[in-house]
Amino acid sequence: MAAIAKRQGKFRAYPLAASVVLTGDAPAILTSNGLLTNVGTVGTCAGIVRMGVDNSQGADKAQRATVEIGEHLFANAGDVLDSHIGSTVYFSTDGHVSIDSATDSRSTAGKVTEVAAEGVWVELGI
Repeated sequence: MAAIAKRQGKFRAYPLAASVVLTGDAPAILTSNGLLTNVGTVGTCAGIVRMGVDNSQGADKAQRATVEIGEHLFANAGDVLDSHIGSTVYFSTDGHVSIDSATDSRSTAGKVTEVAAEGVWVELGI
């Protein structure tokens, strides 16, 4: 069977978990139940939130957020090295990435594409 459609954009939209507020330009974490939440919940980064979304009063899936995938620059927590290019990094805060998963208790950011003086370039998106 042939493909039905093709996507070229860098944007995706996902439903939010109940009681979640996502701010613009922040990483959004996709949990195992397919709902977006903030860094700190174990899951995988779906991308960077384009515009803030407030689902603080809503149930699961009451709101959706648009995220941008692709390479994004984050501050280095101090332990990501050139030898980690191609490796998975994790959020130690919403603006810092680390090679340490803290025994699988941190959100997955994505794959390291470059380590530079200004930070770590990470390929985000599911």
